[in-house]
Amino acid sequence: MPKKFDFYFLLFCTSSLASLFFIDEGYGVLELGFKLTSIISLLFFYLTKTKRINVWYILILIFSCFYTFFLVYDVEFLALGTFLMIVNRAIYVIIAQQLMVKVNRKKLILYLLTFLIPVAVIFPQLKSHLKGLSYPILAIGLLSALMCSLAFANYLKKMNTQNKFFLLGLLLLVIADILITFNKFIDYKFYYVIIYTSIYYLARYLICKAMIVEKD
Repeated sequence: MPKKFDFYFLLFCTSSLASLFFIDEGYGVLELGFKLTSIISLLFFYLTKTKRINVWYILILIFSCFYTFFLVYDVEFLALGTFLMIVNRAIYVIIAQQLMVKVNRKKLILYLLTFLIPVAVIFPQLKSHLKGLSYPILAIGLLSALMCSLAFANYLKKMNTQNKFFLLGLLLLVIADILITFNKFIDYKFYYVIIYTSIYYLARYLICKAMIVEKD
């Protein structure tokens, strides 16, 4: 039997795509409107699909709305948007810990050290460009390494679709975070904005799919 057409998934796709046409075109309100619509539609997509609601995931989407708002107007609210991204990544760590099955502590430390390597390599290259945001950006990097190491350990322990989507979503978030930092503070390119915004949308969708507990 074919799957029922999903309105919220379509709304997520169309609003995400539409937002790309208004980036840096002087239509901040429209850009923000489509970006917020994509997050809110993903929230309703999740609520209509899952049989068990994860409150932490709901908080992630709420904080995503707030930091998206502040980062669209990044000249005035960049510091506040960055702080909310830190909160967002901290909640991802909590969710990753929730999904964890029993993992050897030594292996987990090894995975964490592995994911810290990109932070140790990239952050010193960025530090001189970050001005007053160097420590908040470092915090995002450290939390990202922690959430990815937890998700990776969990995936190796239990290689199912949920854990695969969650890990891929987190890795894509990290890639997008690196691109947005490079683009804002070192070398601005319009096509970078299109790329990292698209990556964020894909990452959010994969994480949403991972969080859905299928209804009977």
